[in-house]
Amino acid sequence: MIKRNTTFFIIAILTTLFFISCSSQEYTTAKLAVQQSDFKKAAEWLPKAMAVEPDNPEIPLVMAVEVYAQNGKWMEFVEMFNKAMSINPDKPVELRGAYAPVKEAVKNYTEYYWAAEFNAGVGQFKKIEEDPANKLEYLETAITHFTNASIINPTDANTHATLAKCYFDKGDKKSAKNAALTAVKVNPESFDANFGAAQILGRAGSSSLEILPYYEKASSLQPSNSKALRELASTYYDLGQKDKSISVFEDAISNEKDKIVKADLYFNLGVIYNQTGNYESAEKSFDEAFYYNEDDFEAALGMARSYEGLGDNFLNGLEGFEKDLDKAARWFRKAEKKIKSVMIIDIDNKDLYKKNLDIIRYKRDVAEGVN
Repeated sequence: MIKRNTTFFIIAILTTLFFISCSSQEYTTAKLAVQQSDFKKAAEWLPKAMAVEPDNPEIPLVMAVEVYAQNGKWMEFVEMFNKAMSINPDKPVELRGAYAPVKEAVKNYTEYYWAAEFNAGVGQFKKIEEDPANKLEYLETAITHFTNASIINPTDANTHATLAKCYFDKGDKKSAKNAALTAVKVNPESFDANFGAAQILGRAGSSSLEILPYYEKASSLQPSNSKALRELASTYYDLGQKDKSISVFEDAISNEKDKIVKADLYFNLGVIYNQTGNYESAEKSFDEAFYYNEDDFEAALGMARSYEGLGDNFLNGLEGFEKDLDKAARWFRKAEKKIKSVMIIDIDNKDLYKKNLDIIRYKRDVAEGVN
């Protein structure tokens, strides 16, 4: 009786011989060259094999993996994968001893080589942290790897977004914008792609009108993302659309359940009210923010600024307010008290708050007729 292991060995040999016997002489020569790691010879015979067997999707796959990937020719690599898919995506093929349908082999090797190039680019970022003096050199290498990754898998939005950051850090704003917009194009439903594009466009000098659609899309994808909402509201404000700016936060607040997120939204609303000079509404918004998050010293500081703004209005008769020195002094005192409470929470910035206190105390003295 033949032992089981021996049986498997015989079947493996017969299977190999069967596939070799079904191949053209050109492809047989190419496969033997690959097995012997003679890739120069394989590169010579694989094109000949494709010419003889134009309906065999395995040959362009082998050409892609064993020749073009080895030489870093990623455009040609992708071209061969596309060629194999166009012939027959469902046909089983053999590649490096594994059997799978063409589409599965294409998927697996695309992911493998994309990950290798993307991770190599990330590795360059780590070198920048360790050796910032050679930042530009590492950025150039990172850009090369991320560009390769984008060629291997052009549908990955994260690759293009990361590439955009590299270009911007390098100072190439035009390439940064192109990469950021490509990220949105390949994945229009990605929050990161849309928000990242808006950020890059803004830093690259694009107008608020150009930036707006990307913040709008990002906010629609993550309606409670306070950072995106704040940017959207600020963009509306820059465009003179103050009512839209305020309604962005009011709608988000009404739908938010998480207390910390709600506090952030109220804080952002207070910032916009301060920007519009509506200090009373700003004070109420900051008060709500502080109510939902008592550790939010920025909300308390925002309240202080609102109090100061109201004091300025009564001191100078601004924004439709009648000049009233008593009321001005009262609001300056409230601002002073709130800043003192912030100093207790945010001890690290105590010196900065002292400067703010000096300014408010001076205004209070003016209102009280001390100066």
